[in-house]
Amino acid sequence: MSEERMLEHARPELAEAREDLQKFTMRESVVRFYARHEARLHDAVQASPQALACEAGCSYCCRQFEVVAHPFEVFEVQSYVSKHFTAAQLRGVIERATHNVNQRKAASEEARLTLRPTCPFLVDHSCSVYAARPSVCRNYHSTDKDNCQKSFEDPFSTWPNTYADEVFHTAMGSAAGFKKAVEELGLDTRTYHLSSAFLEAMRSPDSAKRFKSGKRAFLKATTSNFEDGAAS
Repeated sequence: MSEERMLEHARPELAEAREDLQKFTMRESVVRFYARHEARLHDAVQASPQALACEAGCSYCCRQFEVVAHPFEVFEVQSYVSKHFTAAQLRGVIERATHNVNQRKAASEEARLTLRPTCPFLVDHSCSVYAARPSVCRNYHSTDKDNCQKSFEDPFSTWPNTYADEVFHTAMGSAAGFKKAVEELGLDTRTYHLSSAFLEAMRSPDSAKRFKSGKRAFLKATTSNFEDGAAS
């Protein structure tokens, strides 16, 4: 039932994304997708009988999980940073991202479950790449801030899920629809850890070329969910 509810939102996005990817560049298509995605979420939030706890200044999601992104999202973040960040801001991001990568490398598989890596783009509890943030960062659906805090403080907690169902399914379905359209083009849609992928994108211009040619975009960046080729 849950999968079918997500498919309800994935199907229309898949159709629109297919059309966009035939007419526009990847970057233009991503921007258009983000606009549709946010419009769907806005409508879902407005229609939801459950009040959301997500608010400006709350950054548990940005510090609780290792933020992930698909290659087309990483390159959008990279483009935004190149246009809007000062040299000092860029150095700060690179330092924070490098810290996250090194911390992950030094930790055992079990210890990684307790890591709380802060997104390198989080500054004073606010996203410094908000306009270009990945789709996962656009999905807000928590109904209980206390549970977010408990989960953050206790990685092995078993607190019940507290989220607005329709908002959650809308977000997941919409993002899955666009990803599927990109996948149909034979392009890399792996889910990479943002810190390591961003560093590689900045250091290796060939990553964008590999992506466009249908190859694995990032050779060193780690992936989530035990995907093939994920570095330890």
